[in-house]
Amino acid sequence: MALLLERGYNGTQSGGREDLSNLIANVDARSTPFTSMAKKGKKPGNALMSWQMDAMETPGVGGYVDGTDVSMVEGVTNSGVGQGEAASAKNVLFVNPAKNRVLASNYVQMFRRTFRISSLANEIQVVAGVKSELANGIAKKLVELKRDMEMTFLNDGDAQADAGGTTPYLTKALGSFLDADGETGTCPQQVNSNFYCTAREATATTANLTEANVQDVLKTLFENTGTIRDYDLLLGTTLKRAFTNFTQSVTSTTAAEATIDVTASPIKTFSQDASSKSYINCIDLFEGDFGRLRLHPSTFIARAGSIVQTVGYVIPFDQAEIRYGKLPQIKELTDNGGGPARLIEAVAALVVQNPKSFGIFDLAS
Repeated sequence: MALLLERGYNGTQSGGREDLSNLIANVDARSTPFTSMAKKGKKPGNALMSWQMDAMETPGVGGYVDGTDVSMVEGVTNSGVGQGEAASAKNVLFVNPAKNRVLASNYVQMFRRTFRISSLANEIQVVAGVKSELANGIAKKLVELKRDMEMTFLNDGDAQADAGGTTPYLTKALGSFLDADGETGTCPQQVNSNFYCTAREATATTANLTEANVQDVLKTLFENTGTIRDYDLLLGTTLKRAFTNFTQSVTSTTAAEATIDVTASPIKTFSQDASSKSYINCIDLFEGDFGRLRLHPSTFIARAGSIVQTVGYVIPFDQAEIRYGKLPQIKELTDNGGGPARLIEAVAALVVQNPKSFGIFDLAS
C-alpha cells in the first residue's frame, strides 16, 4: 500500500485530480485614495468646464480724515494705507471688488476598458473561484478603470483639447495644477500666477527631509489661507518612509570631526504597554504648528506617466472635485460569434478650486 501511494504521488498513478482551492488571489489590489476621497462635483455642461478663483486685498493700516469726501475715481492699486487709498491725497478711491477674480478651466477625459470572453470560456469552462468569467471580467475591468482615473488625476499631464477628432480630450492633472510656475503660453488651462501653489518643498531629498521642511509647508499654507486645519497628504512610498525616519537615529557631522559621522538616537515616545512584545514604528499623522497631515501612501503618483515614489500632494479635499460626465457604465458590445464583449466607460474631469490652498513635496530620491 505504501508503494502504491508513492507511485501515485510520483505521477505514475493515472486519473489523479489536482486540488485547486476555490479562490483567486489578486496581489495587485491597490487602493485609490484620491478618487475615493475627492468630492463628486456637478455634471459638466460641456467638454470645457470653468470655475472662478478669487483672492482678498492686502490689508491696510491707514485711517481716514473726518469730513473727507470719497474721490469718484477707481483705484488701480492698493497702497497698503487703506482700501485703495492714495497715501498722499488721503482720499478714498473706488476699488473693483472682483479685480483679483480669474477664470480657471479644464477639459473632461474619457476613460475606457474593454474585454471579450470566448463562448467556451463563458459557457463551458469551470475555473476555481470564478462562477462566471463574464461577471469576473466586468468586476476586474471596473477596478482597472478606477485605477486609470487615479493615476491620471495624480499625474502631471496638462489639459488637451480634441484636435478635430485626431487627439483625445485630456484633463489637467493635479501635478500640473500644483506645479504651474513652470508653465508658458496662454492656453485657457493655465494657472494664473496669483494662484500658484507656493506651499512646496522641492530642495530636500528623501534622505535629508526634516521636520522643519514639513513645518515650513504647513506654515506657508497657513499664510495663504489663514486657517489651521487637517490636510490629507497623498505620498509615494519612499516619501512615506522619510516621514517614519523622523523617529529613527540621525547622523550628523561636527566641525571638529569633519570626516566622522556621529550617530545619535532621538528620544522616542511609545504608547503601548511596557510589557508589550510589539514594536510599533510608523507615522500616519504629522501634527505641526499650523495643521495636521494625515498620511496616505499611494502607488499611483506619476510624472510623465511613470510612477514616482518621492512626490506627495497636500490636499484639502473640500477644494478638490471630480466631475463626472458619465459615471462608470457597462455597455454590451455586439457578439459576432467570437463571444460576449463588454465596454466599461466613464467621462470625468478634475477640478482644483484654488491651487494656493494645496501643497506639494517634490523631492529627489
